[in-house]
Amino acid sequence: MLNKGDVAVYGNHGLCKVDDMLVPSFLPKGSDKMYYQMVSVIDRGGVLYVPIDGADDKMRDVISAEDALEMMDSLHEIDMIDLPVGKKAEIVISGVCKRNEADEMISLIKTLYHIKVVRAMEGKKFASMDEKYLGIAEKLLYSELAYSLDMEWDEVREKIQDTLSKLPLNAD
Repeated sequence: MLNKGDVAVYGNHGLCKVDDMLVPSFLPKGSDKMYYQMVSVIDRGGVLYVPIDGADDKMRDVISAEDALEMMDSLHEIDMIDLPVGKKAEIVISGVCKRNEADEMISLIKTLYHIKVVRAMEGKKFASMDEKYLGIAEKLLYSELAYSLDMEWDEVREKIQDTLSKLPLNAD
């Protein structure tokens, strides 16, 4: 159970802070079902109400600073995701974003970044769907890593992109 002030990753909403534990006013009078009132770190104005019962299945702890550093330092060893061709790729990519597990997210970012670089070298555009999901994955993962490492989001992004830009294009 979380306490007021705790931070957790709530599905594809990303990093959230518990602002309060209460019976929300939108419930019928007499209801005693307790909810976490969570504020999204990504969408500062975003307030989420999560039933305390069953919340453990929808949330996970924030990655540790040690694991975050290891992830960032071992980008060259992280496998890319084998994406299907065409529209089936979106199903795989959106599934990774919905689960929002740090190890899958970094693999997705590495994969999409690789595709983006290869397409640019071929003189082709990066698909708008891929661009959209790369942005989502970066927003979700980098905010978590930034929190864990007490860094700014842009610093995390810059460090990861710098590392990815130095990887050989044939790396898997």
